[in-house]
Amino acid sequence: MQAVGIFTKELWKAAFSVYQQLISCCFVNELATGTLRKESFSHYLTQDILYLKKDAEALGMVAARSQNDTNRDFFKRLEKDGLEVEFVLRDEYLKHFNLQEAKVQSKAFADYSNFLLDHAKNSPLEVAYAALLPCFWIYGAVADTIIQKNVSNNPYQKFIDTYAGDEYVYYTQRFIEIVESNAVESGYKEQVKEVFIEACQYELAVFEESYDI
Repeated sequence: MQAVGIFTKELWKAAFSVYQQLISCCFVNELATGTLRKESFSHYLTQDILYLKKDAEALGMVAARSQNDTNRDFFKRLEKDGLEVEFVLRDEYLKHFNLQEAKVQSKAFADYSNFLLDHAKNSPLEVAYAALLPCFWIYGAVADTIIQKNVSNNPYQKFIDTYAGDEYVYYTQRFIEIVESNAVESGYKEQVKEVFIEACQYELAVFEESYDI
């Protein structure tokens, strides 16, 4: 999952300091080593299930607003896949890890969800795309780090494997291409960069909240 042009290289460079904080945060490192407290993992997983519903809703919004048929179909697929992942986490993973489903979003997860929904509904489409991208690109890069540091017999292995497939990499790379082509042709480059960085900061906030629970 890499930048595909000058602009997405600029995006990655602008968000790199947040990415470094993400891969060095306690939640990520202890998840990789299997030493993360169950309370922290429970908070993250149960809140992630609620978050994925909102994220899929936001993806559906940008799909409906997309004028390009290829982009519309792409975001519809992401919406569908997001709901499928949410179902699997809720139907299988809660049982596997012996966890109770959360009913209400926590502050960090709610703030992130509201940020995505607001941009998906109200911002120029190029900006809305950029707000949604870090959930794939930055999260995927963090997942790669977790996989590299992963230990054998990790009690959280089933969750770690969720984002390790080739399909996830393909979707993320395609998403980066869409942001590159749309932002370059628009007059919203600075706004795109700002919301991309802000979304990365939300990614960090949900990890920090989960660790401190």
